[in-house]
Amino acid sequence: MRAVELFAGAGGMSLGLKQAGFDLVQAYDSWLPTVETYRRNVGAHIWQHDLKDIFHVGPMIAALAPNIICGGPPCQDFSMAGERIEGERAALTRAFAMLICIARPTWFLMENVPQAATSQAWVDARAMLVRAGYGLTEAKLDASFYGVPQSRKRLFVIGRLGEADGFLDSALAAARSHSPMTVRDMLGDALGDTFYAHPRMPGKRGIWSADDPAPTMRGSSRRPMPPSYQPHPADAALVAAGAFYTRPYYEGRGVWTLDEPAPSVIRTTRERPRPKYLASPHPDDPVPAQQAAVLTQEQVARIQGFPVGWDWADAASRDIDQMIANAVPAPLAEAIGRVILAREAGETIPEIQGRFGQWLWRSRGFSKAAVRNAKSRVNRARRLLGGRTFADAAMELAELERAKGFESLPAGTRWDLRKALRLYREWQAEPKVKREGREQPAADVAPLVA
Repeated sequence: MRAVELFAGAGGMSLGLKQAGFDLVQAYDSWLPTVETYRRNVGAHIWQHDLKDIFHVGPMIAALAPNIICGGPPCQDFSMAGERIEGERAALTRAFAMLICIARPTWFLMENVPQAATSQAWVDARAMLVRAGYGLTEAKLDASFYGVPQSRKRLFVIGRLGEADGFLDSALAAARSHSPMTVRDMLGDALGDTFYAHPRMPGKRGIWSADDPAPTMRGSSRRPMPPSYQPHPADAALVAAGAFYTRPYYEGRGVWTLDEPAPSVIRTTRERPRPKYLASPHPDDPVPAQQAAVLTQEQVARIQGFPVGWDWADAASRDIDQMIANAVPAPLAEAIGRVILAREAGETIPEIQGRFGQWLWRSRGFSKAAVRNAKSRVNRARRLLGGRTFADAAMELAELERAKGFESLPAGTRWDLRKALRLYREWQAEPKVKREGREQPAADVAPLVA
């Protein structure tokens, strides 16, 4: 898939999408330090340009005929760390939508802070994209469940022409890891294929290969790695301390252990604790801030998903901090990219959501076996459709008729598949009410009595 990235920054999203298998043909950003950093690390296909200049940039992007346009419009007007007043930067979310409507790629991917979902800028942009024919998946993802050692929650909007809304929800959920990635998990790469377990007796072995059976673990095993073993100079103090300090949001916690994800990276993440915090620490800090390590700029970059050796050249240190904080973590972008590519290739289908089976049983009198068959047929129809879900039900049935292999099926099977899709659409169209966090058709719920 040919990709164009807008608001590309230092290259985090582009790096992840390239690792997923996308062909990055063009990127744009208006800030010179990010353009130079991107060019050194990702490629020469980036242009410095003001994306508010839609009359110039729009035709240029359309001529590239991308399959997907991606990017993270500036979030400062929405961010919890800012004043949350929508101004010129918020308007760039509208510009992002306008450029998509001009170029009309099959897909788009947008990233922003969760607060953007309730902004007027996104309300306007969303309306444009829906009118242009895009079905939307709007998901708030925690980066720590997608290969990033950081509890970074961000809004991702994925659009595809002609799709029904929510078409990629189940695939994004399936791509999550079972547990969040921790800072210690990240340091595993720097530690190589060895780990330290404190020996029970003097003179006994303390360094173990990842390929060996581990020693019996007791409480005393979880001691700091001794200074004599320094697998990575930049990480020695961090491993020895077992905890680190990051400047907190407002009155939040400042000290974190290696066995949990870091908080969301901001420009001031690596600042040292100030006297005010030292005098009045957060009650949940696992150790005093004085005993915690202070993250280096290189460590913060790795927590944000940049690989070791990313070339920031001679950019000002404050600018590097800003570029790191603004980036989309590459592992998260890669995970989302793989989900998109798999659906584009027809390798995945959306899961049947909600209480469709109960509706068939209650409202249509289906037996348990008939419910299982109906669900199976919906899934079979979607596999024939290559994982597509259509905003228009008539279009979905028409595409099913044209799908490869459908015409060769027995007439009874074709009838069953059509009926299953119609039933699913009928269930989706019924008004739903929420009861104990679950959706139920309104017809199945007794009226509420005051």
